[in-house]
Amino acid sequence: MNILFFDIDGTLADGLEVPESARKAIAAARKKDNLVIICTGRPVGYVKKNFSQYADGYICLNGRYSEVNGEVLYDVPLDQDLVDLLVKRLDELKLGYSFVNNEEVYYGGMIEGDYQPLDLKGDTVYSFGLHFENYDQFDMACEKMKDLCIFNPHYPFMHADTTIIGSDKGQTIRVIAEKLNIPFENTYAFGDGANDVSMLKAVAHGVAMGNGLKETKKAAEYVTADMKDDGIEKALVHYGLI
Repeated sequence: MNILFFDIDGTLADGLEVPESARKAIAAARKKDNLVIICTGRPVGYVKKNFSQYADGYICLNGRYSEVNGEVLYDVPLDQDLVDLLVKRLDELKLGYSFVNNEEVYYGGMIEGDYQPLDLKGDTVYSFGLHFENYDQFDMACEKMKDLCIFNPHYPFMHADTTIIGSDKGQTIRVIAEKLNIPFENTYAFGDGANDVSMLKAVAHGVAMGNGLKETKKAAEYVTADMKDDGIEKALVHYGLI
């Protein structure tokens, strides 16, 4: 059995739109005894609602939560001391932020919207999104918080999701593959963004999308076509997985 890990945004889908070629290719791969796992910065509720038909399991929140075939295999929320430190740094930057668990979003800083108010004491959260007004502010945040996290910007939107250093997609991929007894040589990952570099390095066969970042392509074994140019299908064909 092979195990295939797919990022969502910019890899599997554009927003909620999955190219028809990708839908068909992933369905064909699953029929050939390949286990498909979505690996994303998105919360579990969002993934289950919109992409459950494409996968056998999920790694969500940039690696801090995972379940496969309905069984939770990895669940590591942020501890309160780290949350307090993150909020302190974010408040010093005077930027907006939104902490997330599997279902709820808690906002703070300079942001308005339809969210739960920020009151994190006693609440379980796994990651946070950064909200900014321009990319000078984003660069400032990257520098001030480089010891704590890696930001994955969603160009052209003024938002970035976050990988907390010490727990990323790659680490969780290794845990899941080991728990499922999948040999290393049977592991594949597909991504495009900064938060996908760790996943491409964690598998035997890392695939970067043609529309991916330079750093993501550099970490890949193979660079396929753009997401909208049948990149998933072409990669699966390249590896003989369909």
